[in-house]
Amino acid sequence: MLFPALFWVAGIYCARLLGAGAIFWLVQAALFLLVAIVLPKLRIGLVLLLFFSFGGLRFAGVQGQDSPLMSILNTKKEVQQTVRFRVDAFLAENVYQVHLDAIAGHPVSEKLLLYSDAALMEGTGYESLATVQKIMPDPVLDIYPNRFAGLIRPVLPPEIVHEANADFSLRQARSWIQKRLDAALGPYSATAKALLLSDAGFKRENRDLLSRAGITHLIVVSGLHVAMLSMILMVILRFFVPLRIAEFIFVLFLFFFAALNNWAPPILRAILMICLLIFSRWLSRPLGAAQSLSVALFIITLVNPGELFSLGLQLSFVSVALIVFALPKLPESTRDGIIKRSLKALAGFLLVSIIVGLGISPLTLYYFGQASLNGILGNLLGLPLITLLLGLSILILFFPLRIFILSFQGLTDLWQAWLKLCARLPLFINSEWISPAQGIALGIVVFCIILIIKGKLRLFRKLVLPLMAVALILHFLPENRKSEVYFFNAGVADCGLILTEDGRSVMIDTGGMPGSRAESMMSIAEESESWLAKKLLVWLGRNRIRDLDYLVITHLHSDHAGGLKSILDYAPPKHLIISGSDLKSDLWQELAKGLKLHNTKIVEVRDTMSITLGESSLKILHPSLAYHDSDPNNLSIVLRYDSPGPSFLFTADIENEAEAWLVQNFPEELKADILKVAHHGSRGSSSPEFLDLVKPVEAVIPVTARNVYGFPHPETLQKFHERAIPLRYTHEGTIRYSTK
Repeated sequence: MLFPALFWVAGIYCARLLGAGAIFWLVQAALFLLVAIVLPKLRIGLVLLLFFSFGGLRFAGVQGQDSPLMSILNTKKEVQQTVRFRVDAFLAENVYQVHLDAIAGHPVSEKLLLYSDAALMEGTGYESLATVQKIMPDPVLDIYPNRFAGLIRPVLPPEIVHEANADFSLRQARSWIQKRLDAALGPYSATAKALLLSDAGFKRENRDLLSRAGITHLIVVSGLHVAMLSMILMVILRFFVPLRIAEFIFVLFLFFFAALNNWAPPILRAILMICLLIFSRWLSRPLGAAQSLSVALFIITLVNPGELFSLGLQLSFVSVALIVFALPKLPESTRDGIIKRSLKALAGFLLVSIIVGLGISPLTLYYFGQASLNGILGNLLGLPLITLLLGLSILILFFPLRIFILSFQGLTDLWQAWLKLCARLPLFINSEWISPAQGIALGIVVFCIILIIKGKLRLFRKLVLPLMAVALILHFLPENRKSEVYFFNAGVADCGLILTEDGRSVMIDTGGMPGSRAESMMSIAEESESWLAKKLLVWLGRNRIRDLDYLVITHLHSDHAGGLKSILDYAPPKHLIISGSDLKSDLWQELAKGLKLHNTKIVEVRDTMSITLGESSLKILHPSLAYHDSDPNNLSIVLRYDSPGPSFLFTADIENEAEAWLVQNFPEELKADILKVAHHGSRGSSSPEFLDLVKPVEAVIPVTARNVYGFPHPETLQKFHERAIPLRYTHEGTIRYSTK
């Protein structure tokens, strides 16, 4: 089953990559079937190709399906109706996973997000007048597929309703477990809830420590926890019932455990593998670990082919595959004493940690820009500690005796101390994203290391030179730098990026600060919370943009300079372009004390100026020496970018007064193909005279779908509609233009 499963998975991957429809894959499968009938000698290979085609067909079929609600949201983007829903899980502050049962009285079945200021109870049904919106995936910034297609925002406070529901007992059980653990363990319950219910509280609070220590897998419910449960429960059950009955009870419990944890792919993988091994033994047809792993992968992706692109599933299957295929067998002898057997067990444990740590590093570096081998040591004490804590968590649920509670608290304190110690170890790589080609190159190096560990020295000597040559070519493969302009989805805030074909980069503004009003002056007190620090730095890292040629800060309002400190720390620009009025302000003098500017040349804008960027040019039109105004918005930097393709006009937050000045003094310079609409579409900007001179082919408004300012204002939209100028909004996803 190994090769059919691999071809099936390859078909799913290619279907996503190519975007071909179901007809394409159906025709392909029919051709392979016809050839298999005509040429029987090729049937084995053609059967594998049929699995490839059916994998693509399954993915294409699922992608083409839209529920009635999603079909409506694809057209309208949002609807406001009375909805009835039940709360499945608490995800974060004011954020819940809910199951939508009805909208406007019509039954539906959708899993959505819900944002609510009111505290809601898991497992409870509610009714409310609410807005249901489609979640727009960002084609640039979102690297993981969205778990939810839409979200609910209550207009009126949700009211509790009574609903009969088939899986109500399951949610009741989850709620009962949470209450029991909270009552028994108090502040220590976060660890127990993480181990039993995939509660994210502990992980959120200790995310950085867990990443550095390389032992996140110990606290996040995964296949490892299923293995621990298997060991604990089977030992207990064997005291009371025969093996076959114990295994049957255990299988039922495992599926209950998976349901409690929302059928997470790593848990499902482990449960399927265990069940396959048990059932095959019952049928006297034992399966190997590789076969059960392949069948589990096939079943999961058959039910939901999109799970193949889940990072949890990828890490889980790669880790187990490394253990199954890459772990060498250590020699055993009946004459070995207990000390020697213990040392061999320790050596095997260390080998598992080394192989898995190395093997998953291409994935973690590609997705997160991080890799840690600190887990080699971290697992030594961390794994037995977590096993004990998991067992105690189950005992405390049913027997909250003081000895169990004190033991749990003591072990949790030891676990926290061990976590902090391992996080300080040096074998941690951070903020080093790699390309897919570099990931393959690193995978080749890991494969060569595994050959040495397994003792396959003859094969290693044959393959090492050609494999290393391929790895070097992939690693140093020149990047195909595209010539593009980005308007990022930064909320009610501005952030743009210009990339030229000769490798130069210009960033225009740095986005905003959550919770800060757009017109407020810049502060770096809470810089780590900026949109740029949370969202854009990851994208810059994954695209290996580690420095900028120019950074333009149009003015010092928080919605334009919110990520200034973060970008200076991460990708220090060679030049910082800022207006003379901002540079001389008391605010800048205060800000500059906390900024890393020693490797950045500050370019003061006093008047119009031009910068050549290869075949392109950047021209700053405003502010000029002759223009005077007390409004910081009207003193914003206005610039145009002329590329070999379209031209762009960036207008920051200027209003009618500054627009009138530009119309009077630079009428020839205003014509542009793409206009970044001034001040997020405020009614005080985009005057008719200004728009008539710019005459854009398209205009971009950086704004959220809903905001306290009401941007874009209806009066502004009307001006664009009257001139038949198409509008694009960043809340629909980052907008990218090719400038070839």
